[in-house]
Amino acid sequence: MRNEFFAVTGTSVYHAAHEEGKALPRVEKIALKGESVFPVGYVLDGGTMLAICKDLIMYVPEGGGLMNTTFERRIEYVNTRFWGDKTSSIIALFKTKEEALRCFDEKDTVPCDPRWLKETTEVLDEIGNNHPRFEICHYPALALIS
Repeated sequence: MRNEFFAVTGTSVYHAAHEEGKALPRVEKIALKGESVFPVGYVLDGGTMLAICKDLIMYVPEGGGLMNTTFERRIEYVNTRFWGDKTSSIIALFKTKEEALRCFDEKDTVPCDPRWLKETTEVLDEIGNNHPRFEICHYPALALIS
């Protein structure tokens, strides 16, 4: 189970990590080109889980309260009022910062860029579908890889 990865978007690079024993994942912007809502060093807020979709979305899974005993962690079923900060569209996912920064320097990138599909798929496969704090979205309208 992978607990760390790097996400490249059109304007930024993010470092996502979940340390065992910690309650929350941490997603920090580590590089920026051009303009963005979040500066370098900003940590995404507004959730206890990280959804890996066409973008990264912090969110709070629904349920588990006194009146609601169901628990929903699949982002497509969580009301958007429980969604927090999110990134712009993901270009690719990487295991190392060096790979992510090389991708970030490339020109003419597109969301879910086919040039890095192998690396992105490897990261998703290593995270798996049962991670305690990362949720890979498989819903076609939101999924990074259909």
